[in-house]
Amino acid sequence: MSKEISLPLTFRDKAIVFRGGGLGDFILTLPLLSHIQNSYREVVFLTKPAYFFLVNKRNGLPELFDLDHGLSQISKKIEGADIFTFWDDIEWKDELQNLGANQIFILASRPTEGSHIVRVMFEKMNTPFLPSILSNAWIGDDWSKNSNMWIHPGSGGEYKNMPFSFYKNLAENWLKKKSSNLVTFCFGEADWKIFKTFKETKFLFSGRVKYVQPSSVEEYKSNLSEGVFEFWGNDSGPGHLAANLGIPTNICFRSTNSSIWRPTGPRVNIHEFSEDSN
Repeated sequence: MSKEISLPLTFRDKAIVFRGGGLGDFILTLPLLSHIQNSYREVVFLTKPAYFFLVNKRNGLPELFDLDHGLSQISKKIEGADIFTFWDDIEWKDELQNLGANQIFILASRPTEGSHIVRVMFEKMNTPFLPSILSNAWIGDDWSKNSNMWIHPGSGGEYKNMPFSFYKNLAENWLKKKSSNLVTFCFGEADWKIFKTFKETKFLFSGRVKYVQPSSVEEYKSNLSEGVFEFWGNDSGPGHLAANLGIPTNICFRSTNSSIWRPTGPRVNIHEFSEDSN
């Protein structure tokens, strides 16, 4: 399981956290959420319901709400609460203040330079930051090792992806090492072009290559929890998921900044490539 990180606590009354975005954005917010859980008597967290099961509840906190249902479902909870949000909008802030919010912390959602995004979140709160936060498995260090290399060759943006040939070579070199080695390719909804390339590709030792298309984050986590030798992929949500399950995770950064977006986790290796890498 994830380790508890000791930080000075303030024990304030109430906090409300709003977090939209993709899976990677959500997972990178878990260290902040954990600190808030340790610092406030009441915590409310609004995010996508698909991610609820990844939240580590302690003493019944946080209360979870669907972000898409808006403020009306929690309007009575806002008075006196400290607000943590990644949406910087004047009308939004005015609405929160009119409902009686105490402090409003606007957190950077898409920084392009500077420190790691988790460190920036803590600094915005004027809260001490421990480097060990970045090496914690925030979903649980439950790695089960076997001979299966897991490859997710896609991401939410094609500009972030390594050429498929890169992952094909990784797979075949792994299969050459030992006759019992296996490779699983995984594809999400946004990966249809890469999936088409995969289906058209002939692999050495193809009988030991399979693919999966999980229909949910929960199914993805379940598949990874069955056992993986290591994970390879681009800067994407599945990479953050693998890293925070304690799996040895290799992430290829081609266009985004690894010093900002590196996954948290105890066994993360970063591989830097230029945008014109082929």
